[in-house]
Amino acid sequence: MDYVTCEKRKNSPQINVLICERKCQHRTTCSTYLSYAKLKSLTASLSNSTTGTDELLVIHDSSQHNLPSAAGK
Repeated sequence: MDYVTCEKRKNSPQINVLICERKCQHRTTCSTYLSYAKLKSLTASLSNSTTGTDELLVIHDSSQHNLPSAAGK
């Protein structure tokens, strides 16, 4: 279960995202909820892409090996 810290609640600010999505009137303007939704969307798009995150990491690591070193001068 995912939780966010609600900016409107005083006593118990952590709230389940499902409750926030279904009942909160401020979810369209809440920066915490919008950040969560953006992160969730990004995670979903990465998991659904044809190149997995492991492959992206391998590509990123291999590009670092081609950088000139200071010792080679």
